Amino acid sequence: MILVTGGTGLTGSHLLLYLVRKNLHVRAIYRNTQSIEKTKNLFKLYSPENSTLFEQIEWVQADITDISSLEPAFKNIDQIYHAAAIVSFHPKDKNLLHLTNVMGTENMVNLALEKGIKKFLHISSIAALGQYDNPVTEKTHWNWKEHHSEYAVTKYLSEMEVWRASQEGLPVVIVNPSIILGAGFWQQGTGKIFQQIEQKKIRFYPPGGNGFIDVWDLVKTMYTLMESPVTNEAYIVSAYNLSYKNLLNEVADNLNKPKPKYKIPKWSGKLIGVLNSLPFLRKNIYLSKNLKESLFNITNYSPEKLIEQFNIQFIPFKSSIRNIAEQYKKHKK
Repeated sequence: MILVTGGTGLTGSHLLLYLVRKNLHVRAIYRNTQSIEKTKNLFKLYSPENSTLFEQIEWVQADITDISSLEPAFKNIDQIYHAAAIVSFHPKDKNLLHLTNVMGTENMVNLALEKGIKKFLHISSIAALGQYDNPVTEKTHWNWKEHHSEYAVTKYLSEMEVWRASQEGLPVVIVNPSIILGAGFWQQGTGKIFQQIEQKKIRFYPPGGNGFIDVWDLVKTMYTLMESPVTNEAYIVSAYNLSYKNLLNEVADNLNKPKPKYKIPKWSGKLIGVLNSLPFLRKNIYLSKNLKESLFNITNYSPEKLIEQFNIQFIPFKSSIRNIAEQYKKHKK
């Protein structure tokens, strides 16, 4: 049986749908019933018939930060996809980031070792890699002298827990996805871009760029790696190196909405930094130093290792955005 953590998030929910479509026995953990509804709604978004598939998932209430609650979830498990994590760039979430991303992963790998799990796949992030190469590869190692967000630090430290467990005998694979493009979660992440473009709320575009990956390509890659004999390896999963302008323009074209017209000048980053210091705005605006750099710089990521070893073929960028836009339109009806 397969155990999935983070099954109520963008990556985890798509992974669950991918796995049950293959008639695999899947167990997923959840913290509250409201979070399960997000995954159920995602299944329905793709097809009403998926409700039957959703019922095939065995849900167990647990919390990765509470090792005792995880014990029942590990019963008869052979493989684990660990997707649960907190994503935040706000200083107020520092303790929560360390608790969930680092200690939660520590709990997962310790139990995996104890229970003799056959393979453990950890979903990390490009944030856990160094930034000094262009393009960034798996050989671009972390450098503590660089400035890192607290989120990046916790993703790096969570990888260290996984590598430590691998040295103790746990077969592991780590994936480092770039920015994930996917449908269903319209209030957060890249899904919110579709909502804001549709509501004509994005008039400005940042001049930088980044790596992007369609969520279906990510989960397909994860499954391929899990079923392969490869262990104790890490892979960058990134299909496109794009400017933010190109991304926003493509979304706008597919929604038949105006494209953002104005480039954000670099000095505006300093202005937003000043706004961050105002207590009454702190909950609404936070632009960290790392986020500023990512908005104004172009960072490229290489999936060459993954492609060479597994001949992975990615969904074309325009097709990816068109598919997500179609799901957004369906959601709006």
